[in-house]
Amino acid sequence: MSASETLSHTLDLPVAGMSCASCAGRVERALRALPGVSTASVNLAAETAHLEFAGAVSPAAAIRAVEKAGYSVPLDKIRLQIAGMSCASCVGRVEKALLAMPGVSHASVNLAGESAEVSVPRDAGDVAALIAAVRKAGYEARPFDDAARTVAARADQAAKAIARDRNLALLALALSLPLIGGMVFSLLGRDDLMLSPLLQFLIATPVQFILGWRFYRAGWSALRAGTGNMDLLVALGTTAAWALSTWLWIDSREHAAHGMVPHLYYEGSVA
Repeated sequence: MSASETLSHTLDLPVAGMSCASCAGRVERALRALPGVSTASVNLAAETAHLEFAGAVSPAAAIRAVEKAGYSVPLDKIRLQIAGMSCASCVGRVEKALLAMPGVSHASVNLAGESAEVSVPRDAGDVAALIAAVRKAGYEARPFDDAARTVAARADQAAKAIARDRNLALLALALSLPLIGGMVFSLLGRDDLMLSPLLQFLIATPVQFILGWRFYRAGWSALRAGTGNMDLLVALGTTAAWALSTWLWIDSREHAAHGMVPHLYYEGSVA
């Protein structure tokens, strides 16, 4: 077998959770470490990974490598109705036929329900090809759900996610403006116009730990993978600003009664 034939297989995977070039580098290194992989390239902007391999690499193995690196591969689930199965060996043949299709990471066949559920990378599912594979194995198959409904549901989910992120960003901005305004007043020498430490704490805390939770989640994923990313740096920096401000405020409350208000850095936490 020639080298060109050996390295003729390719696989494209969507990758979620990357935020910087180092993230893309970690995913590439994780995929290149798989036995049989000759090339692995990650496009950060498109959030995709492209692999070239000899044939021993399954999509499931590639997905596990990405997840071990601290990221995720969004999957679509495709359901098919299967006709003609009569025993467990039929189930095995259908599963084997589906798993042999490019991109399929998981296939589960239910004999009693005459159905199959296939996991494929997001937007990589070819229902017609899956049906053809089942028919080649000797059985009949058809889409379990209307494809148009599936596309509409996915678009609706994406629209809701965008609206949710926009609303959270606007809420964070609205809560942050008073603190940022206080910083401007302080630079102008008008400390009397700044919010009280208690109000600053009450505004900054939900922004830091509720609206900013996604930075902690992404940073923790990087730590579990034994590395770091921009989300981890943001979480560490803003937490340090919040913790220092809270400590200064608590430590100097006894002086506040005499008009001595500490300089706090809550605006650095929420900015």
